[in-house]
Amino acid sequence: MTTPPHPLTPTPTPSPSSPTPVEQSPPVNTRSGKLTRKAVMNVLEFVYQVLYGLMGQLGRTVYGSIQDAIAIGIILKLPGLIGEIIIGKDFSGFDICLQESPWGVSRYACFIIVASDFLLWIVLAGLIIGRFWADLKDLKNNP
Repeated sequence: MTTPPHPLTPTPTPSPSSPTPVEQSPPVNTRSGKLTRKAVMNVLEFVYQVLYGLMGQLGRTVYGSIQDAIAIGIILKLPGLIGEIIIGKDFSGFDICLQESPWGVSRYACFIIVASDFLLWIVLAGLIIGRFWADLKDLKNNP
């Protein structure tokens, strides 16, 4: 059984243009930075190996989707955090927006924050569905 390629190394693409290389993480100088980097890389490699062992090439898609979900999950918290810092209120749904004064700024800020959260979830779902769709088409064409 062959080992899968490491997820952080660039994979060759059949495109005629030159592939863009994967950027290396910034250099680490402190001891805690080196320990953190080593711990994170060990966990990521373990997760990648488990996913690859269970699902093969589809594991790479799942691995990328998990990374996207983590990144967009962090981004998803930003509008609410900004609203909490600036306005001092936590907006988590449209029903909370309707409780605000119709003439107040916080009502419109609430609608904007909740709508941006909703749109970020749509982007996340689109990324995951698109990635799986492309991978399933690739598996169908290259059994």
